[in-house]
Amino acid sequence: MPTPYSHKHFFRKIPPSQLARYFASKEVDLGIDFSAFNIKQVDSLFSAFTGLPEGQQTTFESEFQDIHAMACDGGIQALIDESAFHKDDGFVAAISEIDGLHAKVMWAYLEKQYLWQGATLFLHADNVSSAYWKKRNDFPPVSPDVEDSAIKALADSISAYFNKTEGRGRNCKVEPYRRHNKEYFFAYPEDFGLSAVEWIGKDLKSRARHPAFEIIFVYCESEGSLDIYAPRNTKSIPELQKLFANTILHLDTLPDGSVDKRVYDLNPLADAEFMFQVEPDSGIERIEVMQLRLTLKYGSKKRIILEADTKHDPSAIYDLLGLLKPPPHYITQARVKVIFEPKLGKRARTRTFNITYPNSLSLGHDGDDLKIRNILAKSGIEPRA
Repeated sequence: MPTPYSHKHFFRKIPPSQLARYFASKEVDLGIDFSAFNIKQVDSLFSAFTGLPEGQQTTFESEFQDIHAMACDGGIQALIDESAFHKDDGFVAAISEIDGLHAKVMWAYLEKQYLWQGATLFLHADNVSSAYWKKRNDFPPVSPDVEDSAIKALADSISAYFNKTEGRGRNCKVEPYRRHNKEYFFAYPEDFGLSAVEWIGKDLKSRARHPAFEIIFVYCESEGSLDIYAPRNTKSIPELQKLFANTILHLDTLPDGSVDKRVYDLNPLADAEFMFQVEPDSGIERIEVMQLRLTLKYGSKKRIILEADTKHDPSAIYDLLGLLKPPPHYITQARVKVIFEPKLGKRARTRTFNITYPNSLSLGHDGDDLKIRNILAKSGIEPRA
């Protein structure tokens, strides 16, 4: 993930030619000669930038923070995914030629603006907490209707539901995007009004506003599955499933209460001989189990959590398990670290995630996370029906 945003850090990461192009596109002259600009002149650029009128500076700050947030491996993958949908066959080769994550993302922002909105939404969906995703996997193989009329019908039905049950949701907008074999629907119903203290020019005032809250639908026709992200609205999930089925899939009825009933088999992870099935060309160096939660078979709600430092000994957790010799138990949670093969001159990337019984997994569905999910399936850990 990117480091916290700061103006000076951002200006150091963006090539001078791209900074020149950005400000020229905004018709802003900072009095900086970017053709001779170097990193030692960041302070002068910072002074010129902070001297801009407040409205301009606020707009640019917002865009810079979006670009900074996208400057990560997940952001690049989201841009690549969106370019595939738009059939931009030269995108991958072009962005691969650019050095530096910030430079890659700024290039995409300047040259491929049509990819920007979808890619930023995909990255956001990848990064939201997995605890809020609720899955249903018993849908018939029906192609989703993504025409404007169906999208409006979904927005109107979400609006009507929340307005009737909670007195909010007076307005709603839904934005559809396709990513590989999945359809994403980002819904933004109107939330309750609230008052916030804001700076308006040189005055500190309280301003009333109506923010939007967010619901994300991810539908996969080939899997017959629908994932819904609706934080703080989990009780509404069954109704949201029905609204989606009715407006996007044109299904008249949907059985009540069917959710993802598959479960993870975590017990093999307690075996020191267990091997994750990793393909030689996966780009993964090794996978380590860092933590295990043991739920005792006998006794009410008794658990033991084992955690070991695997930095110098990948089997440390198993040495600890053998040393303690716990009573009969089930493995109900595991923390796993994936170490990727290091690239030339760079530190190896890692991805740490939790698997929790019965079917909670803190991974996304694309990029490296999808690769890891496939490894879990091949290794016999992925939920089974």
